[in-house]
Amino acid sequence: MGIFDFFRKNNPVDAQVEKIDAPIKSKVTEIVVRQKPEIRIHNDLAGLIWFADGPNKNYVNENVAKDSFNLGGLTFTVRMTGDEEPSLIYTSQKITIPNDIYSIERPPYFPTYSGLTPEQKGVYISFLNNPYDEHIDIGFVFILYYGLERHLLIGDYQRAYKVILKLRDVHSNKSFQSYSANALVLTSMLRQKGEIALEFVRSLDKSYEYLFSDNLFLLCYFSFGIPLGANDIMRMARSFEFANMNYIKKYPDVFQAAVSNLIIEKHGNNTVLLSNILSSAEISTLTTQDTHVFANSSIRDKKFPVPLMVSNLKLKDTFNSILRSAHISVKQEIAEMRRMGKLEDVKAEKKTKNIPVFNLKEEQELLDALCESGDDLVQRHFIYISIQDFYYKYRDLDDRYLSLCIDYCQRDIESLHEMEEQYIQKEINIERRRAGVLGNEFTHQQEVEIRITGFIGRIPAFGRLAIIFEKQKKYGQAIEICDIAISFKHEAEEYKKRKEKLQKKMGSL
Repeated sequence: MGIFDFFRKNNPVDAQVEKIDAPIKSKVTEIVVRQKPEIRIHNDLAGLIWFADGPNKNYVNENVAKDSFNLGGLTFTVRMTGDEEPSLIYTSQKITIPNDIYSIERPPYFPTYSGLTPEQKGVYISFLNNPYDEHIDIGFVFILYYGLERHLLIGDYQRAYKVILKLRDVHSNKSFQSYSANALVLTSMLRQKGEIALEFVRSLDKSYEYLFSDNLFLLCYFSFGIPLGANDIMRMARSFEFANMNYIKKYPDVFQAAVSNLIIEKHGNNTVLLSNILSSAEISTLTTQDTHVFANSSIRDKKFPVPLMVSNLKLKDTFNSILRSAHISVKQEIAEMRRMGKLEDVKAEKKTKNIPVFNLKEEQELLDALCESGDDLVQRHFIYISIQDFYYKYRDLDDRYLSLCIDYCQRDIESLHEMEEQYIQKEINIERRRAGVLGNEFTHQQEVEIRITGFIGRIPAFGRLAIIFEKQKKYGQAIEICDIAISFKHEAEEYKKRKEKLQKKMGSL
């Protein structure tokens, strides 16, 4: 313990299924349904699905008391809101199972099972029979994932943990990878289970599975005494403020060998324990940063104060020094290989950049969703994020797509204060209603706390614009974006550091 003391099984579930006497033509597909078909759930999910009614009922909508954990001097509090679990299945609701589940309209943003159409419910029920279908829309995956997050906190966390690992192996969506990794790392620490932390680490065999915080990765390795290898250090080079990535990209094998040799030279092994660099006492004094962990809307406390290991100078200096020394060594080795005519044997082949074909249908769906968001500014914010991601993906296809990405980032930023106020008011109303149901008084102090916490969702527009402007050498505009992010108090420390680097670049012109 560290310092943070496919087989399918038929599980028929009764449900009221819409009776269709004859095939009905929908906008997208022909839907043919049997009355009361058996609903089969993959063996991995048996007992992990939340039901509101019927013989399998296992959920009661109630406020769960706070559960606090003390980890290394830090207190983590987990509390359910009493709001309804978004993955909750009502077997009495109508379900229409389509012939082609891939032709049905995607779920809305912030999807819930109850909010799905009968056809979408049919897609979701079919998905529960094969949750590792990589072609399913990520919205359906998130509905399942919400329920698994609840199990991580108050249910069968071990089985839920294993299912999430398998889902991560199949579904590469960036948001899903980020949320699920954060939740798994924190769960291993809350439960003080080094063995499940190792399961998570060993599961990271695809590049997209690393789409989460380097800081949490380091914290997990430190907490359970997992050694860092050369490949880990190279992957996190930028977090250690090593910016010259040329040799890492072109000659990864040569660079990795050089890093391994340096680790052996300095630490006597080809891996390094973080505890040999930082003590537990030093970890406990680190600045903390609230880190978003849970996506489930019924979990009130979605973020936790996490020690910023990547901000520790001793740690950064140690690995930055290794990377700089490796760079010098590789530079000399490459020069010698070039002189001897052996360079082609190790030089990585230049990859052809695949430019995607523009998806007009997806663009229209996103723009329609934006129009349909109406006065719901929080919903609009998350649609803006999807539109920004969409156009950024096609930036190499046409300059206007990068311009559209910038435009929607700016629109999002311009409406943030208004959006946050609407979000805060919604949170206040929810807490006020909940207090009334429980017979409690909603106090002024509770309202103040909600206002201080503010909006807790993602705001990627700041980082995206700062990166775009920096690449365009528009350092003044990038600094302006950092100033806005700092004033909005979202990840202010990160943007203060980014601003300092930009000012240095600007000063060197």
